[in-house]
Parts: sequence; structure tokens; C-alpha cells
Amino acid sequence: MVIKRNKVAPKLLVAFLVALVMGWTVTSFAAGPVDVDPGKDVKDMYFRLVTHGGDDPFWAVVHKGMLDAAKELGCKADIDLVGGDVSLLVKRFQEVVAMGPDGVALVINDSVAYDKPVADALAVGVNVIGMNNDDPEGVAGNTRLAYVGQNERRAGYMIARRAFETAKNLGWDLAKAHVAMPVEVPGATYGVVRSQGIKDAGKEYGITSYEIIDAGGLEMTTVEARETAYLLAHPETTFIIGLGGIVT
Repeated sequence: MVIKRNKVAPKLLVAFLVALVMGWTVTSFAAGPVDVDPGKDVKDMYFRLVTHGGDDPFWAVVHKGMLDAAKELGCKADIDLVGGDVSLLVKRFQEVVAMGPDGVALVINDSVAYDKPVADALAVGVNVIGMNNDDPEGVAGNTRLAYVGQNERRAGYMIARRAFETAKNLGWDLAKAHVAMPVEVPGATYGVVRSQGIKDAGKEYGITSYEIIDAGGLEMTTVEARETAYLLAHPETTFIIGLGGIVT
């Protein structure tokens, strides 16, 4: 089924409002038109948030914010906490699109996997925004209508710079520092880009030794065990900076 394309945008506005109530900033927009039904009442609109999840308490807060926003706006919304398997997340996103919702917020935690599914969704009239994680190339890499979230590389830079500056002021020899960076899903875009920001900061302090740690997924006890084992095996570790929520 192909939904008729129009050029007024109340549905996308609702999607943005839902995202804003969840606490992010809309940072980039695509230039393409938005699919809407100008005669549709907000109370009849349905939105879906598709993301990885697991034990991370961050997503419980996000879910609560989404429900609060939906209640305030009078629309309906559900969340899919799929886990760290990108192929499964893509499959779930495609299943959601097939339901014909008014909009989908998608965590884009891979630089390639979501490109075609998002383009296909837009082609059949389902509005899609990225949230929390984005394609490293922004709209040039993924045609989502907007991204709501932080700049991942800058986030890594700011966190690391604060840690390194504090250590410098304490008199630590940062030329000998080793930085461990645990991540729940090795290769996930958010971890790769944030680690680049950490290394950007490290250059300013002469730090050259880094290692990304495979934390074993989204189960908190597994993550804790792997981080503990790493620190015991690598006493030279000066900093441990998590690249995701559970590892932090």
C-alpha cells in the first residue's frame, strides 16, 4: 500500500514533539517532503520507537518519556526493545513499517544496515526519524527525515577531555596512560564514533595507548564480569571510558 504524499506536516511535528519530550535535541533535517494525512486527528495517530535495549536502565526512562509525551499529545505510541542483534533490529523495523504507522523513531546503530530499509519506509509513506544514534554521515548516509540526539564524536571528546584534564591537574603522567573503552556491541556505530572522539581528546594530552573491549552484549552481569576481568589482566589501565550505557 502506498500512502498519498502531501506537503503539510502535522504528523512529523507530533513525532518531533514526542522526541523532544524524551529529552533530545533535533540536530539535522532531511530536505525531502513528509507523508501526512491532513485530515487525520492526532488522537488517531500511532507511532513506534524501535531500538536495541536489554538491561540498560536508560531505555526505561526513554520509554516513560515516550508514554508521557503520547499522553500529553493524545496519540498512541509503543516501543520495541530488540537487543543488540542488528539483523533482528532491521527485521523488526521492517515489520513495524508494514503496519503502516504514522511515524517511526529508529536507533541507527549501524552505518549501512538501515539505509535501504529507511529509504523503503519513506517510499511507502512511513515517516522515519533517527534518534539516540545516527549514521556517521548524517542525512548523506541515511535518508531519515531528522536525527534527534547528541553528536557522538563530540560526546566522546567532551567526556574524555574532562577526564584527561582532571588527571593532568592531579599530576598524572599521561604519556604513559592506557585507555580502555568497553562497548556492548563491538562495531556498532555509536561505539566506533565515540571512540574516535576519545582519541581526538587524547591527542591533546599525548595519549597513544587505547583498546576497545568487547563487553559481551546487553546483559549487565556479563558486562561487569568482562570489565572486571580486563582490569585484573591489564593493571596498566589508567582510564576506563564506556562507549555505551550499560558499560558505563
